[in-house]
Amino acid sequence: MSVSSEQEEQAESSQNVTAELRELNVADVVPNDRNPRLDFPQDELDRLTDSIDLEGVLVPIVVYPKDGKYVLVDGERRFRCARDLGHVKIPALITTERSDREVLQQMFNIHLIREPWRDIPTAKALQRLAEEIKESEGRDPNDNELRDLTGLSIERVRQLRYVVTLPDEWQDYIREETIPLNFFWELKKNVIDALRNNRPAILDQYGQERVSSAFVQKRLDQVITDTVSLRKVSPIIKFAAQDAASNGTGESALDTSIRDLIEKPEATIDDAYEETVQMMVEVDKLGRRTSTMVAVFARLLTQTAGTPDYEEVRRLGRELITQVTALIDANEQRG
Repeated sequence: MSVSSEQEEQAESSQNVTAELRELNVADVVPNDRNPRLDFPQDELDRLTDSIDLEGVLVPIVVYPKDGKYVLVDGERRFRCARDLGHVKIPALITTERSDREVLQQMFNIHLIREPWRDIPTAKALQRLAEEIKESEGRDPNDNELRDLTGLSIERVRQLRYVVTLPDEWQDYIREETIPLNFFWELKKNVIDALRNNRPAILDQYGQERVSSAFVQKRLDQVITDTVSLRKVSPIIKFAAQDAASNGTGESALDTSIRDLIEKPEATIDDAYEETVQMMVEVDKLGRRTSTMVAVFARLLTQTAGTPDYEEVRRLGRELITQVTALIDANEQRG
């Protein structure tokens, strides 16, 4: 059996609330001015309108009574399409009147089951939920509480709470999909936080706004073309801190590369990474992998003692030693 566009858009929306199913006058239904879905792409509305024109509204909208009208909790796209098609009636589940906080929580739960909201609408909704809790209880909710109330992951909650602190222009970049939310989150973790924790003097020198703006502009200019490359900045900062601590001067030659990334619009992360710490990062990874491999061999030798597999583990260990020794000897001879 085929699934209609409306059915794809709806799925489960009752959320186990006590509700009365009725046909309401479309004129008696009003949109929820706190609906986190700020954007209603026209192509989605057109697709849904075609489906409703053909089959009607198959799944009821969800509303609650207020001031003689019925306020939408779920189904604004269905409502808009039915209204624009000239429908007089619309099926609705009428729930009890609830607080703004309860409505926001129900909206989050409904949309987690179905199509997620876009980043900025979700961030604004989360901010409003936090404000509702602060107003009603006189305290700021923590990330774990918001996770439990909304069903979002803790990482998603932290990202969204950070997004609303960004300049409006940058939020518009996210809304318009010019720059993804993850870019700003990786920028925070791998540049701003990394500088604050390891090279605070550089962050103080330029200021967080200038540092962030430099990387955002690189993204707009396509000097940075992907978000993952930002993760290469944090090891440069980390090794600069280690170098400064070891030489006793408080300065590192790697600081020049960090400053170039901030000051020079054309300076690329990949070039800075390759010219400074790429080999050190690889060596660091090799050290961790070697330690892990030794621990694995120790565990297997203990677990296989007295079994036929014991000799195989010993053979593999000796073979690895032989191969690594041969590589080292060959390299020394070439040197």
